[in-house]
Amino acid sequence: MIEVEAKIKIENPDKLRKKISEITKIKKEEVKIDYYYTLEKNKSKYPKKSLRVRKINHSYQINFKQKLSYIKGIYAKDEREFEVTDIKNFLNLIKDFGFRLWLIKEKYSESYEIKKNFHIELNNVKSLGWFIEIEYLSDKKNIEKARKEILEVIKKLSLQKEKIIREGYTKLLWNKTP
Repeated sequence: MIEVEAKIKIENPDKLRKKISEITKIKKEEVKIDYYYTLEKNKSKYPKKSLRVRKINHSYQINFKQKLSYIKGIYAKDEREFEVTDIKNFLNLIKDFGFRLWLIKEKYSESYEIKKNFHIELNNVKSLGWFIEIEYLSDKKNIEKARKEILEVIKKLSLQKEKIIREGYTKLLWNKTP
C-alpha cells in the first residue's frame, strides 16, 4: 500500500476534535510506542533508513516506509508492515544483522475513520505536542486522488495547508536531542 499523508502541528486539540466530529466519529484511542532501528553506524547523523517496531498493547508491528514523492505538502510513501508474534527472537535477529536502536517515540492517538483506508489521527507525541495526521492508504494509480481528498479534509477542518509539516516525528525528535 501507498501511504499518502499530511501532518500539521496544532495548538488546540479540543477545538479541532469538535470540527473532526462534524465529519466523522472516533474509532479508537491507543498508546503507540515506537522503537526505531537503523544499520547506520554514525550515531551523530540522522539515519537515511530505519525500520520501526511498534508496540500497541501486547502486539508488535514491524514497519518500513520508502518515500516516493512530496507534492503540495503531502507525502506518498511505499509502506511495508507486518506483525511479529515472537518479538524477542525478531529483535535478536535484527541485532545479529547489525541493526541498532536509535530512537524511541511515544504517542497517544485518537483515530477517526472517514472511510475505508482514509482516516484522521489526532496525536499527542511525547516531547513534541499535538498534531493532526490525515492519511489515505492507496494504490499507486490513485495517489493524486488521495492528495486531493486530503486537501479537501484540511479545508473542511479550517486548517491552513501552509502549516503542513514536512518533517516526520523522528526528525522532529532528533532535532530536539542535544
